[in-house]
Amino acid sequence: MFLNKFKENLSQEKYRCFPWIPVLYGLGIGIYFSLSFEPPLWLGLVFVESLILLAVIFRHKLNILYGIGIMAIIVLGFITVQLRAAYINKVPFVEGEQKLYIQGRIVAQDINSTGKVRLLLDDVQDFDEKKLHGLYKITLLSRTSPARTGQCVEMIAKIMPPMPPVIRGGYQFDRKTFFEGIKATGYSVSRALPIECANTSRWTDKLNLKIHNIRQNMVNYINQVLPKDEASIAAAVIAGERSGMSKQLVENYRDSGLAHFLSISGLHMSMLAGMMFLLVRWISSLCPPLIARYDTKKAAAVLAIIMSMVYLVLSGAEIPTQRAFIMTLIVLIGILCCRQAISMLTISWAAMFVLMFRPEVLIGASFQMSFAAVIALIAFYERYAGSLQKFFHGDEDKKQSVLKKLGRGIWVYILGILISDFVASLATLPFSVYHFNQIALYTTLGNLLAGPVIGLVIMPCVLISLLCYPLGIAYMPLQAVGWGVGIVNKITAYVAAMPNSGFWVPSLPTWGLVFIVFGGLWLCIWQEKWRVWGWLGIVIGSLSLLTVRLPDVLVNSNGKAVAVRDNQGKMVILPSRGQSFVKNVWLEKTGSLPLDKDKKKQLNKIWNGQSKVQDQQWLSLECRKKAKECLYKGVITIEKGKGIKVKDEDFNSKKNLGASIWINEQTKDVEIKTIRSEVGKRYWN
Repeated sequence: MFLNKFKENLSQEKYRCFPWIPVLYGLGIGIYFSLSFEPPLWLGLVFVESLILLAVIFRHKLNILYGIGIMAIIVLGFITVQLRAAYINKVPFVEGEQKLYIQGRIVAQDINSTGKVRLLLDDVQDFDEKKLHGLYKITLLSRTSPARTGQCVEMIAKIMPPMPPVIRGGYQFDRKTFFEGIKATGYSVSRALPIECANTSRWTDKLNLKIHNIRQNMVNYINQVLPKDEASIAAAVIAGERSGMSKQLVENYRDSGLAHFLSISGLHMSMLAGMMFLLVRWISSLCPPLIARYDTKKAAAVLAIIMSMVYLVLSGAEIPTQRAFIMTLIVLIGILCCRQAISMLTISWAAMFVLMFRPEVLIGASFQMSFAAVIALIAFYERYAGSLQKFFHGDEDKKQSVLKKLGRGIWVYILGILISDFVASLATLPFSVYHFNQIALYTTLGNLLAGPVIGLVIMPCVLISLLCYPLGIAYMPLQAVGWGVGIVNKITAYVAAMPNSGFWVPSLPTWGLVFIVFGGLWLCIWQEKWRVWGWLGIVIGSLSLLTVRLPDVLVNSNGKAVAVRDNQGKMVILPSRGQSFVKNVWLEKTGSLPLDKDKKKQLNKIWNGQSKVQDQQWLSLECRKKAKECLYKGVITIEKGKGIKVKDEDFNSKKNLGASIWINEQTKDVEIKTIRSEVGKRYWN
């Protein structure tokens, strides 16, 4: 009965099957990343040969061949990322920490959160001119760069393998750097001095360096023209350079729900291409003979494509920008071919292109959130386009005054922002919880206030600035961009200051996110009634939050940073020096907040053995005066500044890169899950 109903629905929506191809392809990639070990290369070959054998055996059974085809797409995704990882692993990470003289060519540079310069070096050599393969990311002592991109520098630096995760389920820095080709990170212990480059780079490297220099020159020009805060946001929107933003500014945009404005995506690309298209059409309309003789719509589409390509290159070509460019390109090619672009088909092609060339982006927040928002908006407007059109425009046969038309236009614009923001916010909410542990409660208000400024002031002036920059007359349009950005900065500060603007929650389990993703895709891709089955996956995935139980104890790799769970279910960082980055990550991933002044005083009293009875109602931690250790829940002994003991047995946290520990309150049994056991033996571990 169920199978027959499934086949009936599938036959009715055969034309909607193509969007499932990138989904299946991505499923294969996801299976690879879900493994706790690095699969051998022969495994992919076995999969392929097995599918070929099955296809030959069941070549006359169409239904079975369909199933084999589905498995083939999944296997193709698995093999794609497997081969890419194997290719990158030809050069392994550096082993251990070491101090050495290095020289190399600067291929990129930015500013870290403390304001210091970071250099990405290629063609790296040591003192004996022995080539050190791969890219090296080095943080300098100074806040100014010693050389331009493309030039070479020398220094003495302390280098080490990329940082592993600091909590189970946390962000895997080593995996990210692995797929970026970075083989070592570190910091300089001497001045970085410019030197003459010994080797000439390939033409592709020269082209990339030239593009980077153009971007850097543009960023420098923006910093000269605009004040610091306005310049940092303008540089992010125009050139994709976000390193200059202050921590407070980033938090304001995040808490107000406007963080998407800082990442160049469909909002920016579609606005820029659309405005370029309309600008060309408007200019050509000033010459009626030109319109009568030539199809200016196609010329406008070509120039819009060129503008989009320029913007893609100048902005750094990140994943949301690539996706937006591919979609914009397909739409504009549709205009050139006198065809209407199919929206869900367009996003499917965009996803497939991105995953084929960079499969590792599937597990990144940028890819997931940008595609989720666009897919949800496309599905919503496919379903309700007719109703919304009728609601927005009403009875167009009736004559209306200019004032009434203007009022309706403003109303439609505001309502469009509200609807689009609501749909996109719901679509990206699970990913925001999973990756960032935060919900922006006033995102609709932030987008409603900032939307008109972004759409009517900032983006049009960004287009004019890009057109005027080569001519050296971009000062005035950049001033207008800065004025608009200043207004948006004030809006974000106002919204972020509202009570509970950024609501912290624990991370979704991975299996819960998978249920939500496939439920959401089922709901968005299909159009018949069976699409409502997708709500089942969304509900199951959402309920997975109820299964989350925070660890009772967190300990880092050297045992000097320890956090324990209080009796209200929040993590509390115990007093210790340093390790601020690790501590902040712990608080974010567990949905906990830093202690206020009163709680800090109370914790210090407990830590120094001055606790009272009421203190035990908040935190089950016992410390004696002048003692060098404390006892948590009668099971875990915390040695101040050294590490922990589990039931009086030493725990080597360094061997395991840190751990999460759960305590059974009744039996006092202890469950220890180390970061190493979660990551397993992988190329990037």
